[in-house]
Amino acid sequence: MSTPEPDEGTGAVPRLSPRTWALVIAGIVALVGVTAWYAFVASHEAVRWKDVGFSVVSPTEITVTYDVYLYDDVDADCTLRALNTRFTEVGVATQRVSLEDGRQQRLEATLTTTEEATTAQVNYCVPVD
Repeated sequence: MSTPEPDEGTGAVPRLSPRTWALVIAGIVALVGVTAWYAFVASHEAVRWKDVGFSVVSPTEITVTYDVYLYDDVDADCTLRALNTRFTEVGVATQRVSLEDGRQQRLEATLTTTEEATTAQVNYCVPVD
Protein backbone atom coordinates (compact mmCIF):
# COMPACT_ATOMS: atom_id res chain seq x y z
CA MET A 1 0.00 0.00 0.00
CA SER A 2 1.47 3.36 -0.95
CA THR A 3 0.87 6.76 0.59
CA PRO A 4 -0.79 9.27 -1.68
CA GLU A 5 1.41 12.05 -3.02
CA PRO A 6 0.28 15.58 -1.98
CA ASP A 7 -1.07 17.63 -4.83
CA GLU A 8 1.60 20.19 -5.71
CA GLY A 9 -0.98 22.70 -6.82
CA THR A 10 -2.81 22.90 -3.46
CA GLY A 11 0.15 24.14 -1.41
CA ALA A 12 -0.48 21.52 1.28
CA VAL A 13 2.26 21.26 3.88
CA PRO A 14 2.93 17.92 5.53
CA ARG A 15 2.12 17.79 9.24
CA LEU A 16 4.97 17.50 11.76
CA SER A 17 5.05 14.62 14.18
CA PRO A 18 5.07 15.32 17.94
CA ARG A 19 8.73 14.21 18.08
CA THR A 20 9.67 16.70 15.34
CA TRP A 21 7.77 19.50 17.14
CA ALA A 22 9.68 18.65 20.34
CA LEU A 23 13.00 18.88 18.47
CA VAL A 24 12.04 22.22 16.89
CA ILE A 25 11.02 23.67 20.26
CA ALA A 26 14.18 22.34 21.93
CA GLY A 27 16.29 23.94 19.18
CA ILE A 28 14.57 27.30 19.62
CA VAL A 29 15.02 27.16 23.41
CA ALA A 30 18.72 26.30 23.00
CA LEU A 31 19.21 29.16 20.54
CA VAL A 32 17.55 31.67 22.87
CA GLY A 33 19.61 30.36 25.80
CA VAL A 34 22.93 30.69 23.95
CA THR A 35 22.03 34.20 22.78
CA ALA A 36 21.09 35.28 26.31
CA TRP A 37 24.31 33.81 27.74
CA TYR A 38 26.42 35.62 25.11
CA ALA A 39 24.64 38.93 25.79
CA PHE A 40 25.16 38.53 29.55
CA VAL A 41 28.89 37.81 29.18
CA ALA A 42 29.40 40.65 26.67
CA SER A 43 27.64 43.16 28.91
CA HIS A 44 30.00 42.48 31.81
CA GLU A 45 33.29 43.24 30.06
CA ALA A 46 35.58 45.71 31.80
CA VAL A 47 36.84 47.29 28.58
CA ARG A 48 35.69 47.34 24.96
CA TRP A 49 37.32 48.73 21.84
CA LYS A 50 36.43 49.53 18.27
CA ASP A 51 38.77 50.02 15.32
CA VAL A 52 38.19 53.34 13.57
CA GLY A 53 40.87 53.41 10.88
CA PHE A 54 44.52 53.42 9.95
CA SER A 55 46.92 55.35 7.78
CA VAL A 56 50.15 54.14 6.20
CA VAL A 57 52.73 56.81 7.03
CA SER A 58 55.75 55.20 5.36
CA PRO A 59 57.04 51.70 4.55
CA THR A 60 58.15 51.42 8.19
CA GLU A 61 55.32 53.23 10.00
CA ILE A 62 51.56 52.97 10.24
CA THR A 63 49.10 54.93 12.38
CA VAL A 64 46.03 53.29 13.91
CA THR A 65 42.97 55.12 15.30
CA TYR A 66 40.59 53.38 17.69
CA ASP A 67 37.95 53.99 20.36
CA VAL A 68 38.15 52.57 23.89
CA TYR A 69 35.27 52.29 26.36
CA LEU A 70 36.18 51.70 30.03
CA TYR A 71 33.39 50.26 32.19
CA ASP A 72 35.25 49.51 35.43
CA ASP A 73 37.29 51.97 37.48
CA VAL A 74 40.63 50.73 36.13
CA ASP A 75 43.05 51.63 33.36
CA ALA A 76 43.56 49.35 30.36
CA ASP A 77 46.43 48.20 28.17
CA CYS A 78 45.63 47.84 24.48
CA THR A 79 47.82 45.74 22.21
CA LEU A 80 47.92 47.03 18.64
CA ARG A 81 49.23 45.20 15.62
CA ALA A 82 50.11 45.93 12.02
CA LEU A 83 49.67 43.30 9.30
CA ASN A 84 51.08 42.96 5.80
CA THR A 85 49.32 41.66 2.67
CA ARG A 86 49.76 38.04 3.83
CA PHE A 87 48.22 38.86 7.24
CA THR A 88 51.59 38.41 8.91
CA GLU A 89 52.23 40.58 11.95
CA VAL A 90 54.90 43.14 11.02
CA GLY A 91 54.52 45.52 13.97
CA VAL A 92 53.17 45.47 17.49
CA ALA A 93 52.79 48.02 20.30
CA THR A 94 51.04 48.34 23.64
CA GLN A 95 49.34 51.57 24.69
CA ARG A 96 48.10 52.43 28.19
CA VAL A 97 44.60 53.92 28.36
CA SER A 98 44.10 56.00 31.50
CA LEU A 99 40.69 56.29 33.14
CA GLU A 100 41.59 59.86 34.13
CA ASP A 101 41.17 60.87 30.48
CA GLY A 102 37.55 59.67 30.42
CA ARG A 103 35.50 56.53 30.04
CA GLN A 104 35.23 56.98 26.25
CA GLN A 105 38.37 57.87 24.35
CA ARG A 106 39.49 58.08 20.75
CA LEU A 107 43.18 57.22 20.59
CA GLU A 108 45.82 57.23 17.91
CA ALA A 109 49.14 55.40 17.92
CA THR A 110 52.00 55.04 15.46
CA LEU A 111 53.51 51.59 15.06
CA THR A 112 56.99 50.92 13.73
CA THR A 113 56.93 48.04 11.23
CA THR A 114 59.54 45.68 9.80
CA GLU A 115 58.06 46.01 6.31
CA GLU A 116 55.18 47.89 4.72
CA ALA A 117 51.93 47.22 6.53
CA THR A 118 48.57 47.21 4.79
CA THR A 119 46.39 47.31 7.89
CA ALA A 120 46.56 48.10 11.59
CA GLN A 121 44.08 47.19 14.32
CA VAL A 122 43.54 46.61 18.02
CA ASN A 123 44.39 43.02 18.82
CA TYR A 124 42.91 43.18 22.36
CA CYS A 125 42.56 45.37 25.45
CA VAL A 126 42.80 44.17 29.04
CA PRO A 127 42.05 45.95 32.32
CA VAL A 128 45.07 46.81 34.49
CA ASP A 129 44.76 47.02 38.27
